[in-house]
Amino acid sequence: MDSEKGLRKLVTIRRFANLLDASLAKGLLQSSGIECFLPDENMVRVHWGVSNSISGVRLQVKIEDAEESLAILNQSIPIASEDE
Repeated sequence: MDSEKGLRKLVTIRRFANLLDASLAKGLLQSSGIECFLPDENMVRVHWGVSNSISGVRLQVKIEDAEESLAILNQSIPIASEDE
C-alpha cells in the first residue's frame, strides 16, 4: 500500500489573530460542506498568548477546496438595518 495514498494535501488559506475568529470561519466553511482544520487550535487554547508568536491560528483545507473556501470567506455579510 502506498503510504501517501491516504494522506491529504492541506493548504493554509488564512491566519487569524484569535481562536474565536478562526472558529467562526471554520464553522462557515463546515456549514458549506467543506472539511477544514485548525491545526493550532489546542496549542492556542492551552497557551492563548502563543498565537502571536506562531503568526496566528491557521485555517487549513484540502488543496482542491482552497479556491471555493476563499470565495466563501471573502463574501461580505449583509448587515440588517434597524428598520428590518
